[in-house]
Amino acid sequence: MPRYLYITFSLMLAVYLIIAFAVSAGEADTEVCRAMTINIEGAEAARQFVTAEELSHELDDLPARAKGLSMANINTFELRSKLLAMDKIEDVSVLRYTDGTIRITALPIVPVARIFDGTDSYYINRSGKRVKASARYRRNVPVIAGSFPATDTTLRVTDLLPLIDRIYSDSLWASYISMIEVKSPSDIILVPNIREHVINLGSTDDIDDKLERVRTFYSEVLPHQGWNKYDTISVKWKGQLVATRRHKRKSELSAANFDDDESIAVSSMLVADSVAPGRTRPGQKAHSEKPIPKKQI
Repeated sequence: MPRYLYITFSLMLAVYLIIAFAVSAGEADTEVCRAMTINIEGAEAARQFVTAEELSHELDDLPARAKGLSMANINTFELRSKLLAMDKIEDVSVLRYTDGTIRITALPIVPVARIFDGTDSYYINRSGKRVKASARYRRNVPVIAGSFPATDTTLRVTDLLPLIDRIYSDSLWASYISMIEVKSPSDIILVPNIREHVINLGSTDDIDDKLERVRTFYSEVLPHQGWNKYDTISVKWKGQLVATRRHKRKSELSAANFDDDESIAVSSMLVADSVAPGRTRPGQKAHSEKPIPKKQI
């Protein structure tokens, strides 16, 4: 085929496509809507969280009166944006079909944790989207307590998702840990179902190593020492486990021998109550301000 014929044919095809699309768009705009439907996707528990009636109400009951309206007067992009702005919606599609119908398919938010922030309580999804907790809808998800201002990026709730994934992917830890309490980015506390003590993880770094140290302590120490002897088990410091004895009365504290620390055979050290790592007695400086070194077996 000569080059000029090839160019001519290509131009004619391009013009035809432009005209065809314009005609199709014009016909679509003059077409009348035959129906607008709403479908809720997801598991049954998720579908209980938001209903088609709620979405229809959010759209000023447009689905109920859409039949007979011109397609040109229905902006599917605006409908989708309005529904996505709802806190209960994870994702939504609004599609126009050749049969004259518009179908809305919504996926309710999928909560991964429930947050207790002061007097406020809400669920979050993986992207951090918040939805107010209500009595009508409850999900059995991990519980996190702490202060998470929207403007504070030091430690966001979503930063705790790897920790949640690690704990609740293990059936043992999932059944044992009742909630996570965040006092600061370096003081993340696990609260067991057995309320005899709490576990201070420190930060979210080296989670596997920290949990393994706690597991060893549970299997090798607590069966002999007793589950109610300590109120805090800390694995904040690398290679260590520091267990703080339950608080005693002042008279008992003054008579205690703080230099007589207990040691355990799990490459860790136990200290007396109120004695921080690197100190010998409350209020008295230690020879070294560094954390207690790892005990050699």
